[in-house]
Amino acid sequence: MNATFAERLKYAMEQADLKQSALSEQAGISKAAISQYLSGKNTPGPERIKALADVTGVTFDFLMGYGAAPVKDAPPPVKKISVKEAARCMGKSDQFVRIGLQRGLLPFGNAVPGTGNNWNYYINPTKFREYVGAEAFNSFFGLTA
Repeated sequence: MNATFAERLKYAMEQADLKQSALSEQAGISKAAISQYLSGKNTPGPERIKALADVTGVTFDFLMGYGAAPVKDAPPPVKKISVKEAARCMGKSDQFVRIGLQRGLLPFGNAVPGTGNNWNYYINPTKFREYVGAEAFNSFFGLTA
């Protein structure tokens, strides 16, 4: 897929079934900035590209134009995973997951500062499944292989 950044981002959003507003919230990037990226008016820097890749489930290299379009193997049918579910699946505390996401230590999601002392957490189901293993993921969420 030899395309512009805007086209690659649109493709990634379609594959992740994300709208602009959801991408904005989960990546911690303003809706106006997302709109400019999609129109081709601006291109984000490396840190924002990484955040966009993490949320959409594609690689940084793909968004940069270096890699091929990702081949989607059957994504987990789980659309949203809460911090509590992730913690139980991993056998860890909620606090472990929250702090890991806030500090960027867990590779399956991110945390974005909200209002006051609150944080918004996003866990990518595909990356979480890779992290904990398909067997544990499927068993916890009651899915068949």
